[in-house]
Amino acid sequence: KPRVELFVKSFQSGRSRVMCPNIDCGIDLALDALSCPKCDEPLPIGLRDDFLEVDVAHSGETWTEALDKLEAAIVVARAQRFKGLRVIHGIGRSRDDDAWEGPGRIRRESLNYLRQAAVDIEAQLMPEKHNRGAHLLIF
Repeated sequence: KPRVELFVKSFQSGRSRVMCPNIDCGIDLALDALSCPKCDEPLPIGLRDDFLEVDVAHSGETWTEALDKLEAAIVVARAQRFKGLRVIHGIGRSRDDDAWEGPGRIRRESLNYLRQAAVDIEAQLMPEKHNRGAHLLIF
């Protein structure tokens, strides 16, 4: 599989530390921890206020390459406790008339994949405000 490039962007607080959600504990936590080592509080998936961002459409990707990026980004975002995933899929303009890839294929297929992923992992898929070329998958 190709190397997947993922970029972190903060859309909320920009908080760089993660603390235990138990108000009686509050220690700093490793982002891949499943529970707090001090109080054993189970930790939620969306522990950070940040979204992981992945662009699957603007580096000349085929749908297969875009799918590889998308799958990897979901795994990384959940493992590192991001609030969700910001997927930039573009709006579907075509540079050529390739019938197989076609204009907007990455956008269409990405949205189909994200809708099913949202059901599978009990997340919410929302269009990004003021940007038709991106969606948010919120854990």
